[in-house]
Amino acid sequence: MATLLTLHEQQREAQLDKRRGHRPRMAAPGTGRRPILTLADRLLATMLHHRLGLPQVIIAGLFTVRPEALNRRIREIRELLQQAGHTIHPSSHRVTTLEALYELAAGEDIAPATKIKIAC
Repeated sequence: MATLLTLHEQQREAQLDKRRGHRPRMAAPGTGRRPILTLADRLLATMLHHRLGLPQVIIAGLFTVRPEALNRRIREIRELLQQAGHTIHPSSHRVTTLEALYELAAGEDIAPATKIKIAC
């Protein structure tokens, strides 16, 4: 039975296939280490960077990942969005610091989370 892969999973499999030198997979799809950044996290990071201009170093600090890893994930999501026919248009609000991001959120009546939800 063939499984249907999302566009993101197809892109990841293609990259892994290329890295393996087009040799067949030795493990079942979906096995292995889970990504640190979920797809939603990657999309949010991409939007923060491309829409608001927030530097990748600051975004990496928000998600507690290395800037190099975040750069790769932003590039992957940007390519996925392009393949799907979506473009990210820059906002008139450009932010360069977390304080500016908080000020922008406060100006739009968006309250920052005071309590972090944890998975059970």
